[in-house]
Amino acid sequence: MINSHEALIRQLSAQGELSLEDQRAISSISMTLRSFTPGDYIGREGKSVSTCAILIRGFAVRQKFTRLGDRQIVSLHGPGDAINLQNAFLEFPDYDILSIEDCVVSFVDASAIRVLAAERPAVARSLLIGAFTEASTAREWMLNMGRRSARTRLAHFLCEYLDRMSLRRHSADGKYELRLTQEQIADATGMTAVHVNRMLKALQSEKLIKQLGRFLSVPNMAALMDAGEYNPRYLHLPQSNF
Repeated sequence: MINSHEALIRQLSAQGELSLEDQRAISSISMTLRSFTPGDYIGREGKSVSTCAILIRGFAVRQKFTRLGDRQIVSLHGPGDAINLQNAFLEFPDYDILSIEDCVVSFVDASAIRVLAAERPAVARSLLIGAFTEASTAREWMLNMGRRSARTRLAHFLCEYLDRMSLRRHSADGKYELRLTQEQIADATGMTAVHVNRMLKALQSEKLIKQLGRFLSVPNMAALMDAGEYNPRYLHLPQSNF
């Protein structure tokens, strides 16, 4: 498990080179670790916060609800992700952050992030690029939700999920644990859990994926990417991984 300062340095370095002085400045700030169990809220929509969170272990999602209580998962997050750095500049988050498995999260005071951004141009640049990348990802999710068929939508979602998992070396013999339930996948893709189940079976029948319980493998990634109209360019993923 990576430590708190290393996670923040890697998150910011992924958006641009940081000098040794920048890294030392980041390493000098105070951070606090907290543990969360599945279903715990790491952050709540509309609740004023004074800290930013870096996910050290586990997986979490951002989500929003309609007035009637229907949920939409709007992003996925794994180890090393800074899941709410905008809290350094925006007082009220517009989404919940929910742990979907046991998580360890490091919290840093938002004022410390503001000081780093003010005093360290490379850090400020990385924060800006990170915000641009989130906007790029949101646009792709909007297209996926609004204009793609259920089959294409699910294939695209799985491609992104596998790319994020590959980035963090969570593969065992080419198999990936599908850490989201079918209900959670449904809430991320605008389908029902029943429809997700049906589409997973369809992708299996086409030999685009193999699923055994919670584990997933992809015999032909290029074919799955084609089925999902998937190009990872919008993620702006770093070449190195955790």
